[in-house]
Amino acid sequence: MRRWPVLAAGFGLNLTLGTVYSWSVFIKPLQARFGASYFEAALPSTLALGLFAVGMLVAGRWVNRLGPRTVASLGAILVGSGYLASAAAVFLPSPMLALSLAYGVLVGLGIGFAYSPPIPAAARWFPERKGLATGIVVMGFGLSPLVTAPLVNSLLGLYGVEWTFAGLGAVFLTVGLLLAAFLRFPPADFVPPVTAKKAVPIPPSDIPPRAVLRRREYYLTLGLYALGTSVGFMAISQAKTLATEVTHLEAWVAVAAVQWLAVWNCAGRPLFGRLADAWGLRTVLWGMFGLELVGMAALLYAASAGALLLGIALVAVVFGGFLAVMPALTAQFFGTRDLAANYGLVFLGYGAGGLLGPVLIGAVRDATGDFSLAFALGMVLCAVGLALATFVRPPKRLPSPELPPIPTKAPPRSA
Repeated sequence: MRRWPVLAAGFGLNLTLGTVYSWSVFIKPLQARFGASYFEAALPSTLALGLFAVGMLVAGRWVNRLGPRTVASLGAILVGSGYLASAAAVFLPSPMLALSLAYGVLVGLGIGFAYSPPIPAAARWFPERKGLATGIVVMGFGLSPLVTAPLVNSLLGLYGVEWTFAGLGAVFLTVGLLLAAFLRFPPADFVPPVTAKKAVPIPPSDIPPRAVLRRREYYLTLGLYALGTSVGFMAISQAKTLATEVTHLEAWVAVAAVQWLAVWNCAGRPLFGRLADAWGLRTVLWGMFGLELVGMAALLYAASAGALLLGIALVAVVFGGFLAVMPALTAQFFGTRDLAANYGLVFLGYGAGGLLGPVLIGAVRDATGDFSLAFALGMVLCAVGLALATFVRPPKRLPSPELPPIPTKAPPRSA
């Protein structure tokens, strides 16, 4: 089997999964249909994103046992079923509660199950380009709102909420299962192509998840992920508000700023993934935190639309880069055999960033009346990340913890 179809299938699968980032187009139709508050209309997506990380943890432990195709297929079935159940939920006596459970639980868990398998599959098929391969796969998730948001918005205008949910469910059950069928690990005798410029690196020892939790590298990786993404989430969660309050842009320009953020978020994934392969992970992490710090400074002192868009672009491109670089860092520290399970543990740092960033910038905005202090705190987080990145070093090659030690002496011969 050729390896490029695996990469294309992973990209396509994540492109469909990223529809969860287009939930904002459902909010006004749900409010108009059921008289829901903004909180009630946003709750299904909030639950789904929260259970995304839970699905990653569970699926990561199943990928090696069942294979990426089976786990991704299960994820596609859960997501498709969640959309179909959401279509039925709008006819129940408490439609918003039923919708929150149907979409939040089924779709959220399903996204975690389907998002996890393409990452270790790509890393195993492309051991010489782990960063680029995982960056291409996860780029589909970030690119999705640019494609799916206008599509879903059109469907809502033509067919309404319930038929839009039903149509998306049918797509996930067909396209999702079709793409999942291409996901598999390479055979045991697989040897990747070796170019004249760069040989395939010797993989590190494979470390199982229970041993990962006892290693300092895990907590270093967790901290780097949380710091980097929390700063990114600060801009992502308030992009439109930043455009209107900081530089007083018109509403349509503020919407364009959100699209601008999405473009750079997508671009950062393959860009920094490739740079990690070429320059090394520590160097790239230094560069990422440095650019993020400059982006926060640009937002802090933004007096024009250009400065604001520069700050948003820098923060967004680095945020996207973390989604590609952290799987590669996990593979460098702990090997590729249990990458799905180990990255599920590391992905908790992304969840922590998703909580810290929006809460921090929202609380500071409410307390002070503007975003200046939040941007300054973001610069501090970037400086801490720069310091922590200093400790990122290639691990020493040690015997696998699951293999018995090699005897140093031959056993005595029996009489």
